[in-house]
Amino acid sequence: MNFLLTINKKQLIIFTSFFIFLILFIFIFIFLNNEKSITKINNITTNKSDIVKPKFSISGKESEIFITATNGNFLSEEKILLEDNVKFKSKDFQLISDNVIFDRKNLIATSDNESKFSSKNTSIISAGFDITENGNIINFKGQTILKIK
Repeated sequence: MNFLLTINKKQLIIFTSFFIFLILFIFIFIFLNNEKSITKINNITTNKSDIVKPKFSISGKESEIFITATNGNFLSEEKILLEDNVKFKSKDFQLISDNVIFDRKNLIATSDNESKFSSKNTSIISAGFDITENGNIINFKGQTILKIK
């Protein structure tokens, strides 16, 4: 007698269906685990700056200016782009701006973004600035508001 004719067709369909569902369940489980690991890899934050929280100073004739920022990127060997909350601080004044280009060789800083200068009795808001001669001269650019107390 033929072996295929003796197989119960209902049991074969049930067994085959169960086997297919088991394989699908395994593939779905593996896929979801891989999906979670891919999500974890994508959530890793990458920093797009060369320098994180740069700090340095300029020594002038009479005072020293300390410079801090949130991020920095090298534009060349001498020039650094300082970004986000850039502060120039000395014992006499404080100057805050964003996106300042600092030349390490010539000790010159320049910005075309809104800048806020404050000292004991004076505050200046301008469209930008240039710091030259080791921090001894600050030139304000563009529309400037001067407040003397």
